[in-house]
Amino acid sequence: MIGMPSRLSAEAPDRAERDRLLAAVARDGYVAGYSGIRIAKSGRRFPIVDVVVWQLIDEAGVTHGQAATYRLPKD
Repeated sequence: MIGMPSRLSAEAPDRAERDRLLAAVARDGYVAGYSGIRIAKSGRRFPIVDVVVWQLIDEAGVTHGQAATYRLPKD
């Protein structure tokens, strides 16, 4: 997912859900427990589970975006 705009990492029908997730992160500072389908730069679709997304805020309180951790489900 590095090297592509993050808004394109969700398929068009799932982008509204992604937008709600990021709105919750902006409001609450983080969200935990999210799951969904994402698209790699190659176009391959893959599930992500147990996602935690949080705001990146520097010492001066300036927000610089979001970061996320997730795991891929075991087959």
